[in-house]
Amino acid sequence: MKNIFLTLILLSFFDVSCKAQHIIPIENTHNYIGSNAGYMGNHDYVYVKDINSILPKFLGTWKGHMGSSTFEFVISKRTTDDGELKQDELLMRYKITDVNSNVIENTLSLPNDSPFVLKNGYIAETGSYVFSYIGRNNKCGQNGWVFFNQTKNTTNKAKLFLSVQGESYPICDTGPAEQILPLDWIELTKQ
Repeated sequence: MKNIFLTLILLSFFDVSCKAQHIIPIENTHNYIGSNAGYMGNHDYVYVKDINSILPKFLGTWKGHMGSSTFEFVISKRTTDDGELKQDELLMRYKITDVNSNVIENTLSLPNDSPFVLKNGYIAETGSYVFSYIGRNNKCGQNGWVFFNQTKNTTNKAKLFLSVQGESYPICDTGPAEQILPLDWIELTKQ
């Protein structure tokens, strides 16, 4: 009888301490964006997981030129867990230089928690990885979504562009900010 009682206590302990994990494949995240329930739905713990190894094709250093600017994008992967939502995601840092090698912007050395490191992304229905973007002049409209898409049938070519959200805040007194990321598709080569 003592063993049965001990077994019941142990089983109830495991039941309380273990959360049921609901897994969402990362390539299905577009189905949850903008929905009322979001990723969590009626689940206590959700893992947005790269179960089909979609993310590695985006990783690495990518370079391209547009106009008189050179762009370098470095994409890395991380997994976050806040106790309710665990998520595999990509981070994007970048460096932009002009024709004279003057630095226009450089986020390469910023820590992961910097608002200027692109993150909070998802896989779009088209297969693009979509990053949330906030620039240094975000209060005057330097914000939006950066779409990164690997070129079909290649592993070393990709395209990228910024879809400007352009939200300005009341504290913006200089007018709309100049956008520094490409507003049209730029072709990139993996280094």
